Formats: sequence, C-alpha cells, structure tokens
Amino acid sequence: MLQIQVITDVENEPISLEDAKSFLQIDYPDWDFLISLLIVASRTESEKITGRAYGLKTIQVTGNTDHEKIYPILPFIEDKVWDLEKDCKDYRYEAGYSSIPSDLKLAVLMRVATGFSYRENGTTQAINMAVNASINKELKYRHSFVA
Repeated sequence: MLQIQVITDVENEPISLEDAKSFLQIDYPDWDFLISLLIVASRTESEKITGRAYGLKTIQVTGNTDHEKIYPILPFIEDKVWDLEKDCKDYRYEAGYSSIPSDLKLAVLMRVATGFSYRENGTTQAINMAVNASINKELKYRHSFVA
C-alpha cells in the first residue's frame, strides 16, 4: 500500500505575518497570534488542494508497487534516498517552491482573510463563497502523481 509522509515540513512560512496583516489592513499586534495560526492553517489547506509544497519539504514514499517514480507532492526538487534493494518501493525526495507563485500567495491570503473575518459569526453561504474564490485559484495547480 502506497504511503506518503512529510518528513520535514516548511521551516519558514512563505506568507509572512506582515504580508497577512497588510492584506487584512491591520497595523496593531493584538491579533498576531491568531493571524499566525491562520497563515499555517491556510497554507496547509491550500497545499492539500494543489498537491504542492509551498516551501521546502522532505517527502517519504513507501510501498510503491508500481515500480516507477511518483512524486505525489510537487514541485519536485531532487531525490534524496532510494532503496535500490527493494526495486524503488521506498524513497525520499525534496519538493517545494523557493518562492510561492503570486496567485497561490493570494489564495492563501484570501483564506487567512476569510478565517479572520468569520472567526466569530459567519453564515455558511458567505464562508463558502469566500473559500471557493481561493479554490478556483488553487485548482489549476493540481497534477497527476507520475513524473
């Protein structure tokens, strides 16, 4: 059974607190903790939709019975460890953008703004409309697994 695991995650968020606060038009520190949490959650959700790493990550693939290289999380950077004894069933590779594309950055910022705006009260319809705007930007980055 194919298993995919992130061994090392993004060390530095590709969206800074300053960028998010500027997007939200907030210039005081009262909401810094919440905004920081929203940045991580928004990036993670956006990465799930696109299948891409927005910063450098090490990915481990185990149980690859197709015997061909697959890179379930892109953009591929380089192979790290190949278990040649097992016909390449288990391996690690690095993936991630060195600089996040501007439309994906905007999609993450839109998610942050939605989470911030509707943190207390929000109608399902309004939240769905705001999230769908982000998803439309992210869907064009979806890919297939085989390189």
